[in-house]
Amino acid sequence: MATHKTNFIPNPEQKKFIESRAEADLFSSRFGEGKSTAGCWAALYHTRHNPGARWAVIRDTYENLQATTMKTFFEWFPPGIYGHYTKSEKTFRWADGIARGEVVFLGMDDAQDANKLMSRELAGFFIDEPAPALGVGGVAREVFDMAMGRLRQTGMNWHSAKLAENNPDEAHWTYKVFVQPGTPNYMVWQPMIPENIANLPPDYYNKLRGQFSRAGRDDLVSRFVDGQFGFQRVGKSVTPQWNDRVHLALGLNPIPRSDLFCCWDFGLNPTCIITQVTPMRAWHVLDAIVGEDCGVEELIDQLVKPLLVEKYREHKVVLRHIGDPNGIMREQSSAKRSAVRSLKQLLGGTWRAGPVQLRERVEPLQACLTKLVGGRGMVQVDRHSAPAVWHSLRGGWHYHIARSGVTSELPAKNIHSHPGDALAYGAAVLFPMGRIQRRPESVDTSVSGGYFGSDVRAVRPEGQTPAADRFFKRRTLGE
Repeated sequence: MATHKTNFIPNPEQKKFIESRAEADLFSSRFGEGKSTAGCWAALYHTRHNPGARWAVIRDTYENLQATTMKTFFEWFPPGIYGHYTKSEKTFRWADGIARGEVVFLGMDDAQDANKLMSRELAGFFIDEPAPALGVGGVAREVFDMAMGRLRQTGMNWHSAKLAENNPDEAHWTYKVFVQPGTPNYMVWQPMIPENIANLPPDYYNKLRGQFSRAGRDDLVSRFVDGQFGFQRVGKSVTPQWNDRVHLALGLNPIPRSDLFCCWDFGLNPTCIITQVTPMRAWHVLDAIVGEDCGVEELIDQLVKPLLVEKYREHKVVLRHIGDPNGIMREQSSAKRSAVRSLKQLLGGTWRAGPVQLRERVEPLQACLTKLVGGRGMVQVDRHSAPAVWHSLRGGWHYHIARSGVTSELPAKNIHSHPGDALAYGAAVLFPMGRIQRRPESVDTSVSGGYFGSDVRAVRPEGQTPAADRFFKRRTLGE
């Protein structure tokens, strides 16, 4: 059994996290701030104020749970002193005089543990390290959602949801749920300065800084030493020309009566990137919508169409679609259905397919990123409304580098590759090798893949309201 720790005096941010009664709390910090300790003490604090509370402590695998979180828990609350641990049940029951309640330890690599979580009524839970430190591991969003749904034990003064992790990648679900855009009544606790130095080896952070810097991982210095949210670079970036200071913008506004170029990638992560070309020939990326495990029709109905109505209708912009050439392929379930056909029926507008070959679309995008307009990058991406494109171009869209040092020929398929592909299709059509493509005066648009020109009218989908039908029956929004 590990050495028994005593005399826990929480640091300021630890104390706020432990005692918070928010709907959900995230303790996010640099290395060495006592995150697991805070989560373990949160379970005891809550149980003392809510007698009979049933808690779950969760990690990605039971092996990691035993080696880290449970080790910390039993160092502070050793069985035989603070309670009794039943190994076969993976359950710790608090001793009389300490608290009245129990804690079950669950690793989400075990199907039986997942089933246990689904069948329990909880008073609280603690998820340790939901975000992976170096690109592997972590706990899925679905586990968090499932646990939130199990906070229904009756007789409690309040329920408690606690998560603790090293500062996550800005593309991770915990950042989206707790930070940007965040969720009402969810709190983030992040120490701005190191608060646990007294319990760490001498010169701990300076040594870490040197180690990560020598490896060329300034992204890890930012997250794990400086205590900032950051972006994790993996592999070789498809667009190394990207520069936050040059290409990132805030508050880009639509240009009235100017073409709206919607760049598409399809599949089960359908993506729509909404862009405009300014009179100065800068390319503004205004919005990015990325679906998760859905089809293009669901993406349009649930996200794209509401956004177009709310943000762009009054500007009377013209819809023009560019994207994945596979979108014209008919579905096996019906020869009458395809992604492009659904897109035209639901939104209207014209369609132009991008090139099939990776090089033919990546090189124009790279060329665009090297150009300046008025002292700023020709490509401007809105940080708040198009973060998926930002994360993709700054390195999330990448070529995998094997341990042997060999770089793959094709970009890795992940959540970042879809925005990258979508924008690259747009670059290849609008800026072939970085040049603006003028609209031809007369081009046949009677078939899918035709270029911008004619007014393609939409067919009203089943159940769509007459008002929405009037809005989308033309390619010009606002008419």
